[in-house]
Amino acid sequence: MAERKVLVKYYPPDFDPKLLPNNHRPKGKQDNVRNMLPMTVKCNHCGNYLYIGTKFNMRKETVWTENYLGILIHRFYFKCTYCYAEITFKTDPRNHDYIVEGGGTRNYDPYRDAKAAEEVLKQMRANEEQGDSMKFLENKTHDSKKEMDIMDAIDDTHQLNRRQTQFTPDMLLKQLFYDLDALELQEEWEKSKEYKEQFKVKRLSDVNENEDKTMHSVTQHLKQVVVQSQPKQVPQVVKLKYIKKLICCEKEGEKVAILKEEDNENITVKQENLNKTNQTLSLVDDDYSD
Repeated sequence: MAERKVLVKYYPPDFDPKLLPNNHRPKGKQDNVRNMLPMTVKCNHCGNYLYIGTKFNMRKETVWTENYLGILIHRFYFKCTYCYAEITFKTDPRNHDYIVEGGGTRNYDPYRDAKAAEEVLKQMRANEEQGDSMKFLENKTHDSKKEMDIMDAIDDTHQLNRRQTQFTPDMLLKQLFYDLDALELQEEWEKSKEYKEQFKVKRLSDVNENEDKTMHSVTQHLKQVVVQSQPKQVPQVVKLKYIKKLICCEKEGEKVAILKEEDNENITVKQENLNKTNQTLSLVDDDYSD
């Protein structure tokens, strides 16, 4: 039994589905099926009755020229058990029933009685309106009122559908994903803000606004003018780990500006007294000296 009912098939690693033959099914091909009669049928050739529930080997085909709201219609062929005459019937998806096409007659057709009753009612109404004009107006008013009620019911149904379909499943999913993305972005922004605040250090300003202006003026002056006021002094050469372009500090109540210029591995330090140009100054750089 296990070998006969194969559930899993092996596909080798070098399997290529393009090499398989194209077994295209023809459009008008018929299938052999085992089916039961859904209604009692009388054979038109010999008058034999084929009762509901009788099993037959039938041929089934799809009627491609007909459909009902996109639903396919199927036709069945079978033979009479007495004279072997072929009888055909097809599906009726509109009425959820079957229609006998040829070779036989349905023993009882409920839709045939409904059509006959509808024709009788129409004939009775026409006879009543023929001799009575008031009856004609009354029937016409009743039909107009019935039509208005139907239109109102249709409008109510449309409004209800519009209200229910205001938010489609696609719109709800889109809104859900949008909210999730916004929440993730908000969380990432808060985390980055906390991370930055952890490493934020408040620094005290070393100089005030006046000193800032003085430092700016000294910087511009040192860029343009070479200090030659003291020819005997030799520029000091100091090895530093870090480079500072300009240091504005105070030494013994005097403002000192120190300019450092990089020369390969050494730093040439030029110093100038902001208050007294003739006084010799010493370099104050304890934090950056080796």
